[in-house]
Amino acid sequence: MSSIRVEDGYLSLFNIFHTEGAPGQDQLFETFRGLPPADVQPGLVSGNIHRGTDGRSVLNYAQWESQAAYDAFRAETATKGRLDHALTFSRMDSVATEVVHTWQPAPRLSVDDGLLTTVVVIITTPEHQAEVLKELVQDDPELADAPGFVSDAVHRDRSGRHVIKYAQWADEAAFRSYLGKQRSRSAVEDLISVEIYLSRLEYIRGRS
Repeated sequence: MSSIRVEDGYLSLFNIFHTEGAPGQDQLFETFRGLPPADVQPGLVSGNIHRGTDGRSVLNYAQWESQAAYDAFRAETATKGRLDHALTFSRMDSVATEVVHTWQPAPRLSVDDGLLTTVVVIITTPEHQAEVLKELVQDDPELADAPGFVSDAVHRDRSGRHVIKYAQWADEAAFRSYLGKQRSRSAVEDLISVEIYLSRLEYIRGRS
């Protein structure tokens, strides 16, 4: 089991695969489950594979010790072959980030917890990323009392074009109840677009 912490300084990679439906999800999971443990791959801390509740998406939240380790992995012939095959039946969005803030206690990554994972991808511009981050790292005081909320972590895209929040909830009903509450208009609302992915952590490619 791993966790999401600022002090680890990992490269946190969001690979979001989009498929036509459940068969595509199953194919991706078959590929991920066929990979060796993380400690066989230099620099890989863990690969956390989530099945989207929409029946079409698969999210890999991967933690790497460095950008150089990830680049070496991407350059491997076997990696290229697996990715090329996956992209014959799916589309992938990839965002490289670093953790800049976590709720306390910080999120822990465990299949056994059975939590709902929400990944909120905020798309912005390099000149506005700092402003968006400033608002995101100020924890909403309502979260502490929100039924079903567990934890979250804010990530900054190194290109300046994204801010991503990885959050954990007891279930979808709790998340949607919180999302549906009326709030005052955000100061950065006109500077962003938002994509939300709901999923459950189903497989961890961890160190043996």
